[in-house]
Amino acid sequence: MFVCFAREHRLERCLGSWVKNNTSLLRRKTHLPSSDPTSGPNVMEGKRQRPPTVSVGDGEAAKSQSKVKRIVLPNYTFVNEEERLISDLLAKYDKRIRPVNATSRMIIVAVGLAITDVVDLHEKDEVFETGALLREMWEDMRFRWEPSKYRGISTIHIPAASVWKPDVVLLNNADTDVETFDPLVVVFHTGTVIYIPKVRLRAKCPMDMTKFPMDRQTCRIQFGSWTYDVTHVNITHFTSEENGLDIRDARTSKEWKIVTTTTKRIDHKNDFGNEIYPLMEYSFILQRNSVYYTQVFILPAVLLAVLVPFTFLLPPESRERITLGSVLLLCIIVLLMMLQQFLPDSHPNIPTIASYYIVTIIWITLSLLTSIFIINIQSRGPRKKKVPTYLRQLFLRGLKRVVCLGDDTYYPLDELETVSMRGLDRTMDGIVRQENPTQSKMERDVEEILRHLHTLTIRSTVLEARYEIRNEWHQVALVLDRIFFFLFILTFLLYTFVLLA
Repeated sequence: MFVCFAREHRLERCLGSWVKNNTSLLRRKTHLPSSDPTSGPNVMEGKRQRPPTVSVGDGEAAKSQSKVKRIVLPNYTFVNEEERLISDLLAKYDKRIRPVNATSRMIIVAVGLAITDVVDLHEKDEVFETGALLREMWEDMRFRWEPSKYRGISTIHIPAASVWKPDVVLLNNADTDVETFDPLVVVFHTGTVIYIPKVRLRAKCPMDMTKFPMDRQTCRIQFGSWTYDVTHVNITHFTSEENGLDIRDARTSKEWKIVTTTTKRIDHKNDFGNEIYPLMEYSFILQRNSVYYTQVFILPAVLLAVLVPFTFLLPPESRERITLGSVLLLCIIVLLMMLQQFLPDSHPNIPTIASYYIVTIIWITLSLLTSIFIINIQSRGPRKKKVPTYLRQLFLRGLKRVVCLGDDTYYPLDELETVSMRGLDRTMDGIVRQENPTQSKMERDVEEILRHLHTLTIRSTVLEARYEIRNEWHQVALVLDRIFFFLFILTFLLYTFVLLA
């Protein structure tokens, strides 16, 4: 019989052969009618048949009756010993009752966590998402048995829905439900129960984006009983090694890397009473891979900021410097808007890279205002008089050499020299009043020629004076451009080193 039960594919064939060989014996034992067709109606009518008489002297019949008495039908209630064991354990088992006895009301639950992969750390929602195996172990005395009574079976696997489980949940869960793959529980003959479901955790993780993208984030995952206090369910570490936290098989993401982990047990006191609820807190320090963010957010910002001082190397009369400054301003604003997509909606601290963008925007705005001022200075020549003496001494004779513009090659006009055409009419009137009617025609022609030559001389002097004045203001604008170039480039190096170092 054991061979038939061990080989399930031969069970039907084996039972059929056994029944065929022992049909006559079973009929004699149970007084069933024979297979004669004449006995069929009596059977259908429910009439009782007289058992056949056997002669005492008939040795073969007596021998066959003794054989029939020794036949015992096999028990087909259980397929194997494991099924019988599970049926015995769950016969009077109630999963709604905590597995406690009269001497102790507290259940010790060992909780551990094995990280399988770090999915992502969502900066916008401040959520830490990871896959893990939640390890739980406790003792249920209702699951104790003697392995010798069940052919040496010391471990069984039971569906988790059939046993009592502690209500250990993720307390700082970001979602209403936790995605869980519910496996079988492993039960040992000593009463120890091990439950290791695979879960997808989404825990709240307040983030500090001050040093983005060179930042490190600390995220915590807290597990605890939802309803039982420490007098009913006490939580401890699953193993002494690494305090129940295992990251050896963790598959880290391309963006984040686990640097260090810590585990600690916390006793949280209820605000509405004196109950103490034990918690198991797992802390993860994550380091961001900043290569991508450096190329996207830092390098373009530095290149745009370094172009700001070089706008002062353009000619003072160039209007394109205003256009260049406006384009740089728009580019920095676009980078700031891209950065805003990675930051939480309500963040108490401004990231350093955002501060860098803001400072760059301020300096671009100041460079635009400075360029407008210098263009106005450069255009003062046709509208104003000569450069005042103190400005000439300060810019054209002092700072010009300091900012590496060479020696002063400008020689200003004398104060007595005219710079306009207003004196031309008076000069010509004087020449006309000196005319003598007695002069000959030749003399008058010569005087007319002299008068035109005098006019041309004055006109040339006025144009030269205007050019020199324009050139003087142009030199002042060049000196101012060079001063602002050095000022802005030093400022750029200073705040870039302070903010991004």
